[in-house]
Amino acid sequence: MTNPTDAAPDPAEAKRRYADLAATYERRSRLVKRMRLAAVRRLQLEPGDHVLDIGCGTGASFPYLVSAVGSTGRVTGVDLSDEMTAVARARVSEAGWDNVAIVVSEAATAPLPTQADGALFFLAHDLVRSPAVLEHVINACRPGAHVVAFGPKTAPRWDWPLNLAVRRGTKRYVTTFEGFDKPWSYLEPLLEDFTAQSLALGAVYISHGRVPVGSPRATAPSPTTEPTPGP
Repeated sequence: MTNPTDAAPDPAEAKRRYADLAATYERRSRLVKRMRLAAVRRLQLEPGDHVLDIGCGTGASFPYLVSAVGSTGRVTGVDLSDEMTAVARARVSEAGWDNVAIVVSEAATAPLPTQADGALFFLAHDLVRSPAVLEHVINACRPGAHVVAFGPKTAPRWDWPLNLAVRRGTKRYVTTFEGFDKPWSYLEPLLEDFTAQSLALGAVYISHGRVPVGSPRATAPSPTTEPTPGP
């Protein structure tokens, strides 16, 4: 098992953990409903847009994303857990969304559409701390696409009771605490107009930026397979 203090993210360990967490994950998700909405708003999506939900889990962000892109837009969720995506597929089926596709794969190698209009990393610390994942996702986005990340972080060092509580509450869901002081540090140099805001006394953050216009990674995305819509 990966040492969660400073090791790199461990996708195999994450897949094992989320097989057990899928059944109860939604209870946790309800606590951050307001931040999901805030994160989706920062994507500045318009009807007809195509947005990527990286580490989509049970699809808890899907209702907000579908509402933002409308019936003419598309949502592609990516997650490595069969159990989590089974819940997401049930959500899609129940809602009758025919414009939502789910890709079950590690994010660094997932077949992604090209020229996506936005990408969301919500409570996806392991993925935000993977340069390979970030490069792959940004390669799939068009120039000017908005990228938003939200998650827990280390609060000011003096507030050790809060930091202890955050780590206790987070350790089941991450395989590494590497970069927990500044989770967005790998993402920031890849985007322009980047901002990161600490919230909840510094225990969580929300960051936002745009894929650079004229960037080689934005103008010449690597060939990928277009996901098939629907569950």
